[in-house]
Amino acid sequence: MNNSRTTPRTNKARDALRQAMIELLVEKPYGDIRVQDIAQRAGISRSSFYVYFRDKDDLLISGFEEIGVTSYDDLFEVNDNDPYYPNFAIVLFRGSEQQKDMSRALLNLESSNPASLHMRNMLVIKTREWLKSINPKLPESDLESTVHYLASALQGLLTWWVSNNFPYPADTISQHFNRLAVSGLQGLLHLAPEPSLQSPQD
Repeated sequence: MNNSRTTPRTNKARDALRQAMIELLVEKPYGDIRVQDIAQRAGISRSSFYVYFRDKDDLLISGFEEIGVTSYDDLFEVNDNDPYYPNFAIVLFRGSEQQKDMSRALLNLESSNPASLHMRNMLVIKTREWLKSINPKLPESDLESTVHYLASALQGLLTWWVSNNFPYPADTISQHFNRLAVSGLQGLLHLAPEPSLQSPQD
């Protein structure tokens, strides 16, 4: 991401470019969108675009800032009711609910788009870090298979939830994922029993 100094004018321009990207994604596939299209929709010159972002991928990925995720460290939240298991990616669920248009732009695209890949990488890094912290002796094969299983499951559930117009509140769907994840991890990690968490209501 371009590290231009943050000013009210800079923030306004960056917001306009993000909004332009959201609008264009409704009209055409991501691969068909050009920097010129984005700049024109935002009302700035093409050369000015590069003051704020390196390219359109950088612009799209910057959308994670809008939903409260600036790095993988933001993904897991401490669970006050459980000493072992965090609230997995509650920030992603809450931020997506608060910024629905942006979350649709980030998640309602083909799986190979840069935003999906960026999210997957963040989830893999954070999940691996957490698993190593609670069980440093976990065999490598168990570690990596669990990391990628959890990351894929979480991204899949989040994408389904956003694509289906947020059928449950963010905290409810996050708790449901926690319940499923903790249940599956108990036997592998040999930690305390899973907390009692609410499931989505029909």
